Amino acid sequence: MQSKITKVLICLLSASLFIFGACSEDDTTGGPTPPTVETDMDSIIVAFGAMMQAMFDSMEYAENPQLDNFDFSQMHQIFVNYENLNPGNPQASFGAAITSMLSITQSQDLNDLIDTILVMDESGMFFKRHIPLPDKVSGTGAMIGFPTDFESSGVEKNFLAQTNLALASLAISNPPKFSEIQAIIRNDLMPAITSATTYMDHVLDVPNYVFWVTPEMIGETSDSIEVDRADFLTFAAGLRVVKSFFHMAIAYDIDLPSYDGAGLAYMLDQSNNWMSLADDGETQMSSAKTGFLEAITFVDNALTALAAELISDPDQSNELIVTDWTAYDFIEAHVIIDSVQFYMSGTQWVVADFDNDGFADSLQVDAANLFDNPIDGIFSLLPPYSTEISSFIDTTWISYDYNIFYVDTCDMVTITWDANSYEEWIFPNPSINGIFPGITTDADLKEFIEVTALDWEKTISFDLCIFE
Repeated sequence: MQSKITKVLICLLSASLFIFGACSEDDTTGGPTPPTVETDMDSIIVAFGAMMQAMFDSMEYAENPQLDNFDFSQMHQIFVNYENLNPGNPQASFGAAITSMLSITQSQDLNDLIDTILVMDESGMFFKRHIPLPDKVSGTGAMIGFPTDFESSGVEKNFLAQTNLALASLAISNPPKFSEIQAIIRNDLMPAITSATTYMDHVLDVPNYVFWVTPEMIGETSDSIEVDRADFLTFAAGLRVVKSFFHMAIAYDIDLPSYDGAGLAYMLDQSNNWMSLADDGETQMSSAKTGFLEAITFVDNALTALAAELISDPDQSNELIVTDWTAYDFIEAHVIIDSVQFYMSGTQWVVADFDNDGFADSLQVDAANLFDNPIDGIFSLLPPYSTEISSFIDTTWISYDYNIFYVDTCDMVTITWDANSYEEWIFPNPSINGIFPGITTDADLKEFIEVTALDWEKTISFDLCIFE
């Protein structure tokens, strides 16, 4: 049984839960039918609560809950229409914000992607190297860990094992590209979270508004829970943080041709400029920074509201966010939040033991340049090089554990610098696009990372192994 506070938080911050739980091809027939917009708001809230209750019951009692059976898009439109007819109504705005996020359960592209990911994960081959299936796996019955023959039916020994491996390999023969995931973020998730953010801002326009989460909404028999300004500010901040991460996720081209040695070779090849900025990448990174800074302000205001709430209502029994902080705790939290904003606003000195020698070092850091002057191609930061990748099976790790066969599939990566000497080995962008403005030369960077001519080698090799 989920706790009351957990269920409310799920209700408010439901996006990630519903994204990863919405995996079904069934018709969207679950839950009560929403009311019409002509209905009064109290009746709409009751209907909304009934839909939430039905969804929670499905989550708690169904062996395989199908959350995409719960279509909140019609309920969302009812809240939107009600707000249009009654401008400034905070209940309608709050309902529109929540249902904006809940409505993403109806994204077919998202559900298809999740189904694919689940199949890949269940096969144990998600984003992993895998050994090509042999023509026959006869004589290795202990290798798979499930029945391998039906003698009475005449099925050849190991046929089931071979078929299962073939199906698993087929499931990941065409895995989703990152660009497909980015398209879903652009087309489905970003509009939903942008809508939710807008409506939450409308809620915040009414300073004293309180939303009561009834026991019926969360399947409890206890008292209702008060969702007030501190909670709304926290929710609004969370939406902005998630939206900022979405902006960052679609700012770069991170596609790979495959998730194996060939994909690794593509990624490391400098001519491919992997992690280059998308056409609107600079705009996306700038928007991410704006969202993070706005979130900081909202969290700062939420702390202030929580402190005031603790004074006016020491009994926190019906509060969503319960705190027993002292005045000093709030001051300390404000300092931490303000310092994050401080470091994201321009060049600052950071003092730390960067080289672990027991002595403090100082370094200028301009975190804002991560967003204001984003890096275009991660491997372009390194001196020119060429790569060679070869694959091998590390048999030293073969083991038999509960009849499952494990093996290390490895790539040997060899990097050969174009430079023929340490002096020719030059980093083209020592300040990393101004993130470290005090490191202006190649010599400065080498000194900071403590690399000398004695450390340099023209060719370096390393293993990348995946335990399957």
